[in-house]
Amino acid sequence: MTTYRASMDDKVRPVSANRKRLRKQLPNYLFVIPHYLFFAVFLLYPIFRGIQISLYDWKIMLQDQKFIGLANYQALTKDMIFRETLGNTVYFTVLTVGINVVLALLVATALKQNFRGSHFLRVLFYAPAILSVSVLGIIGIRIWDTQLGIVNYFLTTLLGLPRISWLGNPSLVIPSLALTTVWWTFGFPMLVFLAGLQSIPEALYEAAKIDGAGRLQTFRHITIPLIMPTMLFVVVTQFISHMQVFAQPYIITAGGPGNASRTAVMYLYETAWKFFRFGYASAISVVLAGIMIIVTIFLFSVLRSRVEY
Repeated sequence: MTTYRASMDDKVRPVSANRKRLRKQLPNYLFVIPHYLFFAVFLLYPIFRGIQISLYDWKIMLQDQKFIGLANYQALTKDMIFRETLGNTVYFTVLTVGINVVLALLVATALKQNFRGSHFLRVLFYAPAILSVSVLGIIGIRIWDTQLGIVNYFLTTLLGLPRISWLGNPSLVIPSLALTTVWWTFGFPMLVFLAGLQSIPEALYEAAKIDGAGRLQTFRHITIPLIMPTMLFVVVTQFISHMQVFAQPYIITAGGPGNASRTAVMYLYETAWKFFRFGYASAISVVLAGIMIIVTIFLFSVLRSRVEY
């Protein structure tokens, strides 16, 4: 009988301990539940709903939609406009992310030094990031316009060169938009790199200086390896952000000339809200999301292997 009671006590104690632990953690769960509800309603549900709609020839205002399976995805493989807009998006993203990362790291390295005016320069470089995209569009037009643009004014007035159609030349429109976007978004990665650089112990730089290492060697063998976790964060976030570019080309060039600056998200928007092909637009969004997920995983695998712990 004593043995039976002991075994029952052993079973009851873990149950009561789990209840006490759950009661103690209940306030934490109550704080987290609203976030998960918003996550499920405004993110998970739209994702699954978008995938579902991509399998239909979805017509607005119709109650019964026609199921077509993977036909929208098969049509995408033959859609030359989608290929062109996706190529424009990738070209824009490579230019913008490459310039942003390199320039932001170099400027952050320079501004890490304590000199007179360094704090003012940090604010100055970050200031464009607070502008709205509509303001950026107006500034971009004023900079690159063929007749009234600031760049062409200096080219013709100071250098005596002919005017260049920056936004009308298919070869120059994407680089022009990329440079405008770099000026606008440059501040955030610069501050992130600056925070990462300030976390590197100064003793490492002093030891390298004592050993006779120059600035280039120090930057290559100390700064770059120790900044890799920050580099991973910046590259991934910048890539995801710029792959979804929409407003800059939409406001500044309207996708022109021709389709030279039309991006994948612009094509998605026009397919859904101009031609009301919601199933096809959903397929575009799924493919674009899949590309971003695959590239993000690749970036993690490449950059994470270089992270120094």
